[in-house]
Amino acid sequence: MIEISLIQHPNQTFPVILEGVRYDLTLKDCGNFMVIDIVRDDIVIIQGQRLLPYTPLIPYKYLANGNLIFATENNELPDWNKFGVTQQLFYLTSEEWLSIS
Repeated sequence: MIEISLIQHPNQTFPVILEGVRYDLTLKDCGNFMVIDIVRDDIVIIQGQRLLPYTPLIPYKYLANGNLIFATENNELPDWNKFGVTQQLFYLTSEEWLSIS
């Protein structure tokens, strides 16, 4: 499991290399909830997906090599004010994901 560093900012876009694959992640604040866009090697995988705690961010197995999950304290909805404090974004490899799903 790899923790992906987040900054406390309502809207952010950043690249991350995971298992040799480039992901461009965009997190957006939509008022009472947050959404994510995921682009893998210049191909849009997810756009405007609502962030929920402990739920795979890539909902379809055929689109996922590994998967991303948001961990929050007390199953709170992701909130950019708590990024890096009580809320983290993690990448799980395919093997890790299969062992818990």
